[in-house]
Amino acid sequence: MITTSRTTTGTVALPTAPAVIFALLGLIDIVLTAVIGSSDAPPLIVSLGVAALGLITLLALVPARRGSRGALTAIVVTRVISAALAVPAFFLNAPAWVMTLEAFVITATVTALVMLRRHPRLQGA
Repeated sequence: MITTSRTTTGTVALPTAPAVIFALLGLIDIVLTAVIGSSDAPPLIVSLGVAALGLITLLALVPARRGSRGALTAIVVTRVISAALAVPAFFLNAPAWVMTLEAFVITATVTALVMLRRHPRLQGA
């Protein structure tokens, strides 16, 4: 009889509620490329950078749901950067719809991060 010892490394799977919020935020980042070329558009490099953050978020969701710490870290980092890039809209006389959307992005990011932090499976990790 062969016995093996298994070391359990506490995998940290992304909980459903924050995952849904992160997915929505990633989609918003990508959809915002639709304003490229309009009078309300941010500089092209900013639009493309934000879209890349959204794409990274969406691509990391499945591995994060399966317990990948690296993917979870990528999601948290991209969402924090995206929320930080939303702040200038309030100081640059952006249109009301842009400020409303950016306020949502910031609020949803903070909400998802708090939910993630308070999740019971993550407390012991």
